[in-house]
Amino acid sequence: MSTRGTGLTLSIGILAAIVGYILWQVTVGFNTKADDIATILQNSASGSTSIQIALILIAVGLVVHAAGLINTRGTAASTSETLGIICIISAIVMWIATSGLGAALAEMGEKYVAASAGAAAGDAASVAAVGGMQIAAGFIQATSVASGNIGALLAGIGWLFIGIAYLRKGAPLALLGWLSVVQGLILIVSILIISTAVSVDTAQQINGIGFLLITVWSVMRGIQLINSK
Repeated sequence: MSTRGTGLTLSIGILAAIVGYILWQVTVGFNTKADDIATILQNSASGSTSIQIALILIAVGLVVHAAGLINTRGTAASTSETLGIICIISAIVMWIATSGLGAALAEMGEKYVAASAGAAAGDAASVAAVGGMQIAAGFIQATSVASGNIGALLAGIGWLFIGIAYLRKGAPLALLGWLSVVQGLILIVSILIISTAVSVDTAQQINGIGFLLITVWSVMRGIQLINSK
């Protein structure tokens, strides 16, 4: 891949993914708690089309971004850079797999809303169906949150390693190095400390800050590569 192609895939891929992430959050609800299964199912049903679009943007965007990131290898050739890229690619694989669980919730949400109408009318079969779907959706959501957190931790470790590698190179990579270290530490602290000491919901909000910084880093690095001779 050319240097220009690396810059384009690195930046455009992450921009597509972050747009998908925001669309997903808007559809499910920014204030919806991770364990509020009923609300998640209802919102998933009402915004099923938006969720499908969001998942496509996330999956395709992350794959394109991964291609660009892999081709940056050698910028600060070292063990730290290699470990960083491997950790981030592993995180991307987990996030893409997790997006499939989101699609399952969207499909279940439509059936849940239909069954809820019957349950409200007193239909015994619908009441049983609603209860069963809530249990199944709870399992899917718990798996999704756990996988997403592991992915975020791997990404945090990866960006920390890349930051260390870039800082060792000095100027003109120092700014990118510090930004990478900051975003890595945000994700690591969020998963290891905030999610356990405060709440999973707070940790996810902090993760969002880390993802925005990753987007800024990727666009900055992408522009550098596109403009390089």
